[in-house]
Amino acid sequence: MVKRLYDSSQWIAAGLMMFLLPFTSFPLVARLTGSQMVAPLSFLPMLILLAIWLVPFLLRSGKFPGQVVPLLAFLAVVLISAAAAFFMPFPVYKGATLLRSEFKALATLLVGSCFYLVITGWAHQAARIRFLLRWINWGGVLLLSWALFQAAVWFRLHTYPDWMWTFQGQTATSLLLYGPRSNGFAYEPSWLSHQLNMLYLPFWTACVVTGFTAHRFRLGKLHFEHLLLLGGVAVLGLSVSRIGWLTFLAMLAFLMLFWNVRLVSWLQRRLFRNQSEDGGKTRLLRIGFIAASALVLCLVYAGLLYGAGYALSRVDPRMAKIFDFATIREQSLFHWANQNVFAERIVFWQVGWEIFNDYPIMGVGLGNAGYFFPQKLSAFSLALTEVRTLMFKWTMLPNIKSLWVRLLAETGVIGFGLFLCWGYVLWQSAWFLRAWKDPFFRMVGLAGGLVLVGFIVEGFSLDTFALPYYWFSFGLLTAA
Repeated sequence: MVKRLYDSSQWIAAGLMMFLLPFTSFPLVARLTGSQMVAPLSFLPMLILLAIWLVPFLLRSGKFPGQVVPLLAFLAVVLISAAAAFFMPFPVYKGATLLRSEFKALATLLVGSCFYLVITGWAHQAARIRFLLRWINWGGVLLLSWALFQAAVWFRLHTYPDWMWTFQGQTATSLLLYGPRSNGFAYEPSWLSHQLNMLYLPFWTACVVTGFTAHRFRLGKLHFEHLLLLGGVAVLGLSVSRIGWLTFLAMLAFLMLFWNVRLVSWLQRRLFRNQSEDGGKTRLLRIGFIAASALVLCLVYAGLLYGAGYALSRVDPRMAKIFDFATIREQSLFHWANQNVFAERIVFWQVGWEIFNDYPIMGVGLGNAGYFFPQKLSAFSLALTEVRTLMFKWTMLPNIKSLWVRLLAETGVIGFGLFLCWGYVLWQSAWFLRAWKDPFFRMVGLAGGLVLVGFIVEGFSLDTFALPYYWFSFGLLTAA
């Protein structure tokens, strides 16, 4: 009886953890953790699973897969770098203290790592992964329903009734609805696109491509994930998140490139199937065919990139001057970026790069880059409203707004290299699963590959470790 209750509590906590993923900044979790922005509701069932499963698992000398090793090495370097920061000369920044900034940063990394380790260890059977996928989908239904309802109300009334504002305030600390931009249960629309791109859309896309479904529902040749993918793409469009659109386009481009390479290989085999492999003329023709194919593909992808940029300039007023390259020639890249409303990002990345130049080996310690902002900001940046607000009105430490630049600045080339090593191991795992005949493993491998491609792009927009979506995706990939 006790064992049955113990096992059931694990499954319930795991299912709730997946179902509650749409909530990124839940007020209750924010009060418990002291964070007003990143406070995912899944943190609570994760704590339960950590206490009743992970801790006993570790006490019984349980072992994790080898993919975990580079991440553990990265965590060790982060701790060493954070400790070394106390022996470095740091500028004073308002009321911030080194101990507090490092504690908050390390806590977010610890939370994200726990999400990954819990999923990696607990989902050690295919049946458990399928169970988690079903609850991811049901959480996705909840997410899509609310986001689509937000859009329907706005386009019908051009305002929101009071009860929707009240409900949003109960589910997110931002207390905001963004007019024509859907934000679901997330803190802001860009976070909605982040959770779609780092978890939901890659798995739904992989299910559609491989024909795998975690449910019994079918409508002819359509299954549940077909409907979820259509709804997910619609909600991603309604979020009007530029980085979200770019991330999804990058994942689609990866799929197209994969299919194109297979198509070129098939055409090559068909064209030269009757030719001798040893003939010099045949080898020359093969090389010419491959070069011509590569050129055609480059032209096609360049055209698609231009088309995507043109469509973006027509849909999003912030990008109306994306093709105004005369500004770069006559003024500077910063002025062009400012016209397209992302100059602040470039300014923050430049600050992070300069910090890395000063401390290239192990960085300045996780969470500490903000202390150097007053010294490193360029003169141009003070003309930007967001920068002036950050420097003269806010008391919180600024952040770099890019995970990749942040890793360089705060953990140095050693930490950055270990994090990339972990990503490479995950990529090899995804590629290995893609070669299996079983649609389930092929689906997880393809989804993992899509998440990794999207993660490269997302890393230029978000720099937090606490949002759980890519941790969950990588955990499912590792478990598979």
